[in-house]
Amino acid sequence: MSLDVAYTGMFNEGRHWLASLVLLMLAPIVVADEWKVTGALDQSVEYDDNIGLNINATPAFGYLLNPSFSADWNATNMSAGITGRGDIRRYDDDRWDCETFSVDFNQQYQQRLNVFSVTAGYAESCAGANQISDTGILLPNNQSETYNIAPAWSWQWSSLDRFSLSPSYSKTTFSSSGVANIVETSGLGFQGNETYSVNLSENHLWTRRLSSTISSFFSRTEFGESGNSSKQDVFGFQLDNQYEITRMWSINVGGGLSWVDSPSNSGSIDNSNDSLLRTETVNLALNYNGRRIDYSIDYSRRINPSSSGQITEYNSVNMSFSYQINRELIFNIDGTFSKNQTVGKSVRQISTDRTYYTASIGLVWDFAREWQLSTSYRYRRQEFTSADQGQLANELASTRDSNALMITLNYNWDGLRVFR
Repeated sequence: MSLDVAYTGMFNEGRHWLASLVLLMLAPIVVADEWKVTGALDQSVEYDDNIGLNINATPAFGYLLNPSFSADWNATNMSAGITGRGDIRRYDDDRWDCETFSVDFNQQYQQRLNVFSVTAGYAESCAGANQISDTGILLPNNQSETYNIAPAWSWQWSSLDRFSLSPSYSKTTFSSSGVANIVETSGLGFQGNETYSVNLSENHLWTRRLSSTISSFFSRTEFGESGNSSKQDVFGFQLDNQYEITRMWSINVGGGLSWVDSPSNSGSIDNSNDSLLRTETVNLALNYNGRRIDYSIDYSRRINPSSSGQITEYNSVNMSFSYQINRELIFNIDGTFSKNQTVGKSVRQISTDRTYYTASIGLVWDFAREWQLSTSYRYRRQEFTSADQGQLANELASTRDSNALMITLNYNWDGLRVFR
């Protein structure tokens, strides 16, 4: 009996210590936390003299509504948040009507030298909202649906070094009706893709102003549906350096090599053997943040899956300049030059090499604490250096441009904060 009593006492004592340990770990989370909710609403009127970037101009006048909200929770060693966005467009030409919705979730937990996090998202968008940065082929009545999730772990293994592991998964599908069916029935429509990837990186802090990150990566992307699909693998490495020249000037310099492997499958033009292509990745950026002037210019070369059914190389130069005239007025100029080139071949691809230019100039007026009124002009120009059957069928060959005017009223809600 004394043995049973002693065992029972030890069990109860162990359970008490376990409960105390759990409460001790949760105490900073429960006591010291903050809740924050914010939101914004943009309303715009726009006129574009060639919204579809076609040879035969397609003018459109429309009303745009962009609501957004975010809810965040922060504690001593844990945080979580959710963000929702919408982009609702209505034009006098209803072919270009569009609804885009997205929801993103993030969570982070920190324990001594380790940080665990996960981000996930869902988005449903129309072609006009994202295809200009992908293939440049704008088709009305075309919707895309995207899911993604990316857990991550980082370890501060020394005072100057941090190791990170970041796997991720994403899936994109397309659906269409009306005009877009012309392309899909020809077998050259937009293709969804499913991508698995992993990234290993190590960051070293040389000085308070200089740090370097070396990373290696691998991804596998499958395009199209099962039974009529193709695969491409990408692997490589990259070195990035960040240096704060002064309190106002900073520079980023990076680059690396990547290889694109297209295994033999039904989607390849040549099924006799596999092909391995080498490409270079580059990242150069110069930033200036002054008292009244902000300026940045960057050049990047990267590769990503494209809705045309293969890996695509994106070369782009971006420039932005803003000048604060006074406490209420801000003048800004933005410009982008990009050249996209497919890497590897697919019998179902619908895009080839293209060059794209865009520039905008605008004025922003902060006329009240949470209100802004802005006006802007935007110019776009697109050139396809070669054309395939799908592009010819949709009048997407050669050079096209457009001019657009926009007036936007923006309301930013500072939000609600609750502390415990």
